[in-house]
Amino acid sequence: MNSKLKVCASILAASIISSTATAGVVTEWSYSNQAGFLNWAGTHDSYGENSWTDDDVAASGDSTGGDANVLDTNFDGVVDGNDVSLATTLEWGTPAFDGNGQKSSLVIDSPVNDNLTTNDWEWAQGTNVNHNNYKINDDELTNATLLDGLALTPASWEAFGDDENVLLDNAPYFAPQLAFGINFYETDNNAAQCPDGFANGEGSNVNGCGDIFQVTGLEHLQLPIVVGDDFLEFTVPFVLMGADHQPLEGWGDTVYLVTTRISGLKTLESDECFNDNVSTSCPYGFVTVEEDDNVLAAEFKIRTVPEPSTLAIFGLGIVGFSLLRRKKA
Repeated sequence: MNSKLKVCASILAASIISSTATAGVVTEWSYSNQAGFLNWAGTHDSYGENSWTDDDVAASGDSTGGDANVLDTNFDGVVDGNDVSLATTLEWGTPAFDGNGQKSSLVIDSPVNDNLTTNDWEWAQGTNVNHNNYKINDDELTNATLLDGLALTPASWEAFGDDENVLLDNAPYFAPQLAFGINFYETDNNAAQCPDGFANGEGSNVNGCGDIFQVTGLEHLQLPIVVGDDFLEFTVPFVLMGADHQPLEGWGDTVYLVTTRISGLKTLESDECFNDNVSTSCPYGFVTVEEDDNVLAAEFKIRTVPEPSTLAIFGLGIVGFSLLRRKKA
């Protein structure tokens, strides 16, 4: 029996949710979280025979780690043989004479396979992003796109009379696939006032002006985004979908919320827009310390919506999120 994963745009009105009190609820999951770089670009530093050539941004790694792929990498709506494993490492630059002799890089820890409990206070481990931030010359990374997918397989549940075979036959289930834009800015390490608004030699600028790691795409999410001193937190909803592209009978009446938290680096403040050679649009982002291995930790948790009215409070139509499911052939 062949199977493939199908992506469908979901429009889920609050009116279809009758009650979570009697709907089947998954209480324990096993999961696979995969992430990788879909594309990337850098500065142009040389001229070939006919045109400028891109900088030497070297890509490597395997987002699947040998597991089954869970990402729709070509955005055709289906995860199949036409999708590819994504790179998990981007490396660039010529080591500076006053640095530690290494290139700079972004490295994603993918995949992450583990278990989690619905409505648990504890965070589950996700795919961390590491910025090895070293002093470099010449080539620079300027931007990239990062795809993040979460495949969920029920391990324990409360059926409340709903068909457990239906739940198992349609597994695994997928949280909405996320696409993050990364705008990356190598800063002038010798500037007196750094682009993050603070003085050189202090805080995240202790080893020279910290580089800027701007995150885009979050502004399209429908639920509020929480910004702390060293973290961003955001939430997306999903329901369990059946083979007919509709909420799974009984089980699809429960709405789950996946909250992701990325943390560990100083966040940009809303008024910390940058100088002329850096973007002036900076709603979300982080400052990474020079000459350091910076870890942007990713964690997530899943909870259920306690009452159908909660959806109306947040004004949800759940429009435009991509939900992955298994389709039996």
